[in-house]
Amino acid sequence: MLGELETGHYRALLLDLPLERVSEPARSWWYRRAAARAEEDGDDSAYDDDRPEDHWPGVAHFQLTAPVPGGRVPFTYGAFLPSQPTEGLDPATVARHAAAIAVGERPAAVVLGWIDDRYVEARHEERWLVGAVLDGHHRLAAYAAAGLPARVLLLARLGEGGGADGGLEGLAEVASVYGCREGRRGRGRA
Repeated sequence: MLGELETGHYRALLLDLPLERVSEPARSWWYRRAAARAEEDGDDSAYDDDRPEDHWPGVAHFQLTAPVPGGRVPFTYGAFLPSQPTEGLDPATVARHAAAIAVGERPAAVVLGWIDDRYVEARHEERWLVGAVLDGHHRLAAYAAAGLPARVLLLARLGEGGGADGGLEGLAEVASVYGCREGRRGRGRA
């Protein structure tokens, strides 16, 4: 991981993200965005044969409950893929974190993430906040079950150009909406 975080080529953001745990392909943004695009275009023929499983990343994951509001790109979706199967999470550990969260503690998960800008079918601009959960799967599950924003320390690698591909802009948009606002130490700046 340290090799990916060259000096000056990353940002660390402390975020409070509204996340949900997704285990059904039809609930994942990977499918929901394609279905919404077809509806918006008024022509779903390109997606007639698509099934939710055709867009599924192949693993249960955590995702933002809604696209990031107010950004330059019309839709910024967020998804965090686990580095261990979420089906195997220990219920007692999730319950321990849920109890801590219920009394006001904010245990953070650590996610290695990035911004991915893309044009779909050369017509639809979209942006993704994508991440890999390095530590905190049980914490994320506890936040999602409680319906509370998950505290996440996002380590975001930027490209050699310092994020010229939209990375800095996308991170700034995410931080402006979800940046931790507790005191000075957790401002969540990009």
